[in-house]
Amino acid sequence: MRQAGNFLRLHPTLARAFTLTSAAACLAAAEPALAAVADATTVTTAEPATMPATTTAPATADAPPPAVYGLFPLWEHTGVVEESGAARVGLRHMQVGLGRLTVGTDPYLDIYGTLNATAKLGVMRDGPLRLALQASWLRVPTAAETRGVGNLHAGAFANPYAPVTLLPVAAGVTWLAARRVHLHASATLLQTLSAAPELQGTSAGISAWVEWWTPTGLSVRLHTGAEGWPVATQEHVGLSFGWRTRHFALQGGYARRFAAEGTAANTLMFDGAVVFP
Repeated sequence: MRQAGNFLRLHPTLARAFTLTSAAACLAAAEPALAAVADATTVTTAEPATMPATTTAPATADAPPPAVYGLFPLWEHTGVVEESGAARVGLRHMQVGLGRLTVGTDPYLDIYGTLNATAKLGVMRDGPLRLALQASWLRVPTAAETRGVGNLHAGAFANPYAPVTLLPVAAGVTWLAARRVHLHASATLLQTLSAAPELQGTSAGISAWVEWWTPTGLSVRLHTGAEGWPVATQEHVGLSFGWRTRHFALQGGYARRFAAEGTAANTLMFDGAVVFP
């Protein structure tokens, strides 16, 4: 019988969904249950107007908007939510801001049968500080390995007898340190549920990243974090770049992951969206 370890790393459906981010390997951080689901993000508009504002270091009209989501799969988040009434349609996010709440889904995972939904609540906006809580639901169908196209991204694992549910929850904080420098940090807890005991588990991770914007709408980001504890802890460092206009957002980069046993692997990160502010 095939091994249940490295589920997402070897899972063909999720591997296809993470082709652009190479996240299938990263998600093995939570083996032998499940590691993660990618949550690559794009840079979006500011938070809801209903949030209380202060005069201590607010963003100016021409300042770049802080990122709503991180780019490193699953473990990277921010304290920012969508502006109320704003929306986006992108590779990894289709979402809308409803007051202090942002709700959405990952269209690419939906296409391959992994239904999912995410809700993010802005709980604090105090001067340059932002704090938000996020919860997601993802349902990997039974026999998801049969949803491939030939042998494209075929894996060594199959789940022919039981679906798998992923329930990641996270807290993210953002500090607008300067008009063009944004600092982000988050902590994530991942719970995996399945009728198959070998696919169940709980893992946790933390991440931090800094974003520096140029006057031309380009940004440079540095990423770091540790995830998969206590199942299979690994660390990562990365570099990415972003480009933002009023209605378009693109970002991509590279991360290097290091496992406790001394192995290392690469992760390519990419996301893009049309933004409706």
